[in-house]
Parts: sequence; C-alpha cells; structure tokens
Amino acid sequence: MARSGIRSYLGIVKRQFREAPASWLAFSALLAWMFGLYWSDLFVARSFTAQFDFLQLRALWLAVEALTLIAAYAGAHLVFSRSAPIAVGAGTLLFAGTVLVLFAPAESASDGLRVGGVVLTGIGGAALLALQGIGFARKGPKTLLVNVALALAAASVFDSILLYLPHALQPMIVCLLPVVCVALLAVRGPVDPACSELEVDAQGAASRKRTLVVRIVALPLVVGLAYGLMQRLTSDAYTSGAAEVNVATIVSFFVSAIFIALAALFVDSRKLIKLVCFVAIPIIGIAFVMLPLFSDAGEAAQAICIIGFNSFYFMVWALWAGDQGGIALSKRFVLGLFVLVGAESLGSFVGMQVVAAVRDSGSTLAVVSLVVVYLLLMAGIFSFDRSGGGMREPQTGQTEDADVRQAASAGAPVLDPVASNGEAELADWAKRYRLSAREAEVFELLARGRNRVYISKTLFISDNTTRTHMKNVYRKLGVHSQQELIDLLEGKHESR
Repeated sequence: MARSGIRSYLGIVKRQFREAPASWLAFSALLAWMFGLYWSDLFVARSFTAQFDFLQLRALWLAVEALTLIAAYAGAHLVFSRSAPIAVGAGTLLFAGTVLVLFAPAESASDGLRVGGVVLTGIGGAALLALQGIGFARKGPKTLLVNVALALAAASVFDSILLYLPHALQPMIVCLLPVVCVALLAVRGPVDPACSELEVDAQGAASRKRTLVVRIVALPLVVGLAYGLMQRLTSDAYTSGAAEVNVATIVSFFVSAIFIALAALFVDSRKLIKLVCFVAIPIIGIAFVMLPLFSDAGEAAQAICIIGFNSFYFMVWALWAGDQGGIALSKRFVLGLFVLVGAESLGSFVGMQVVAAVRDSGSTLAVVSLVVVYLLLMAGIFSFDRSGGGMREPQTGQTEDADVRQAASAGAPVLDPVASNGEAELADWAKRYRLSAREAEVFELLARGRNRVYISKTLFISDNTTRTHMKNVYRKLGVHSQQELIDLLEGKHESR
C-alpha cells in the first residue's frame, strides 16, 4: 500500500512538472516578490519614513491585504467569475506599488508615495494570493501541497540568486516579478471547471460546519497573532544582521518546502489536522521558548518560526480545500486567508506595545512567551478535539485493506499497478480521453479496483464529489461501471 501511495504521489509531481508548471512557477514568482520586498533587506534600506518603520509598513501591507480579502469575500461571485482581468489588474497594482516603494525619492516629502505603494501592493498581493490559492485548492489537498512545495523550493533558489545580483539590479528584478507572475497565470489558462461545479454532501453538514469554523477562524487567528508578534519581537534582527536574516529566511523557505512535500506524501485527510496541531504549531512555540532563553538568538528563533508558520499556513490551505467545491470553496478559502492575514497584521501592531515593555524588563519577555506558547498549545488541542469528526474512520469501520476486500467481493478485481496497468499506461489513457487532473486521479484509483469510499478518503473529497467524477470518467471512456472500465483496460471491452 505504501509503495502504491508513493507511486501516486510521484504521479502528481510528474503531472505538475509536465502539464501545469505555470501554476506553481507563478506562485513562486509571487513568493520571491514577497521576499524581495518584505522579507529581506532590499526593502529595509528604503522603508524608513518619518511616521513608520519597516515592520509598521509591513503590518500596514498585511492590513490592506486583509481588507482586500474581505471585500473579495463579499463579492466572490463577481471576482472569481472574472479571474483573468482581476489577475491582470492585481499584477498592475503590484507592479506600480513596488516601483513606488523601491524608487520613491528618499526625501521625507516622498513618504506619502512610499505608503501609497505599500497600500497598492497590499491590494494586488491579496488578489493574486487568493486567485492562485483557490486554483490550487480546486485540484485537491494533496495536489495543493505538491504545488506549494514546488513553489517554495523554486522561490528559495531564485531568492538565493537574487542576493548575489548587483545591488542596483535587485530592485529592478523585484519590480518585474509581478509581471512574470501574471504572464505565467495567463499561460496556465482558466481553472478546470469540472473541479468547481461540485456540491457538498448534506450528510453530517452540522459537524462539517463546526469543523470548518475551527479550521477557518480559531486556528488561523491564534497562529497569525503569534507569528505577527514574533516578527515584532525579533525586529532588531532586520537592522543588526540583514545578511544573516536573508540567509536564514531562504533556508527556512526551503526547509518548509521539504516539510510540506513530506506532508503531501505521507499524510492523509485524517492525519493532516494532527500534523497541523501537533507539529506545525509546536514549532512556532519552540521559537517563543528560545527568545527569553537565548537573548542573541533572534535570527534562529525567527527562522524556526518561519518554518512553523509556513508549514501551518499552507497545510491549513489543504484543510480548507477538502470538503466543498464551487463558489463555497472560493468563499471559504478567502475567509480563511482574511483571518490569517488580518491576525498576523494585528499581532504585529500588538507587538509594538510588547516590545516597549520588553526593553525595560527581561522577565516580561519570558511571561509573554509562556502565554503565547500556552495559547498555541490550547488552540491546537481544542482544534484537534473539535475537528475529530474529520479524522475518524468512516462509520463502516473499513480500513484500507477492508476497502480492497469489499471491492474484490463485489466482482471488481484489484489490479497490480505494475503487472497490469502501470502509472505511465494509466496516464496515457487519461490523456487520450482528455480527463481533467482530478478525473485522472479518480480514474487511476478505479482502475486499481478501489471503491467510492476509499476514493473519497484518499482524495479528501465528499461522496457526492466522487460520484460526479466517476460519472464523468465513465462517460468519457464510454463505459457504464467500474467493471466495464477494468475490462476496457484489460482489452476485454471494445474501445471506441
């Protein structure tokens, strides 16, 4: 079973390289832009104004992103039906804002231009982030995590190159990254509509609603506040050791990519919430514990916090992607982003007051750290408990082996992936019959004799969603049942 899971995972990775590289490359361009402007010293040297320091301007950027996201939530039907022009407009705002931030004159009279540039980048950045995240979410949680891991790794490599470019060239490259992002989104084309027309299964709606509230509001709120606070508590690192912070940030991004890739490989829908609550959140807690114990460990604590936050940030995306499709998915995703980004901004503003107190009393930092760690752990335990329904086995009590036995007893032979129809051959069938990415995943599992319950659990989708994809697969291949599909693959059924 593990070997089959690895083959399935590698199949997803190959498809993203072969069929959809523009999607994750566009996201990597956006991540690289964020590094160049708000996570490195490129912006620090140009960010100080008469009213705001670097972290205050970044908190303003996050606050504008949050306001843009809540506006997108209110107008979700209009925004996501016109994703192409929205992406172009967002890229234009992002480009214009970046130019103002990096190239506005240094005089205090130009501070307003720089602040205006931050506002424009908040609007454009939020729109592009939401559009790309929703595009990933419609492909399913596992594919989402694979795309994110690829984008983080690519952004880490690009950021490493960026640091070695001439200083005069660096800001020009950062300004062009939004253009690259939008161009790649145009190459990607529209999101497959088959993945956005699905309805949620009504069974267990109340439990699902309670679980989603926890995942969309409770967890992002606490973790976002903690991360924003950590950025303020380690603010001295930005001005006293910019080179070290740059390297630590890039390494943290790459480690996050590895962590998320492993999560996509080994974690199913029932275990993902465990990984979020008992791995990603404690990593952030460790960073807070380090602060009072190691006074000179600001860069290390920040790096650990970035790894934990990035891992949490994108794994919670996968949790948002799992239950519904259509406009409901878009609205849920945007609402979750709003809570997460808004909480991070609020945490940064709250941290201003904390920093003032910490400077006068070393014990205050220890108290603040302990309180934050306690809140993080309580949020994780509470969320794990409230989301328990999403992690329990199906009520039938079937395990993976039981699913195989049930399929066999129903007359659907379980195919050996190597001896019968290997991954490459199944991919050829999917391409020949023009199956979408999600339909191809369902097709592969059907070909291996998996039943509907197993497919829903493996792909993190509802029973109704699975039914819809199965019908589409049968229709495109000209068969009427799983047995006919398997006969077709084995040459016993006359193909069209």
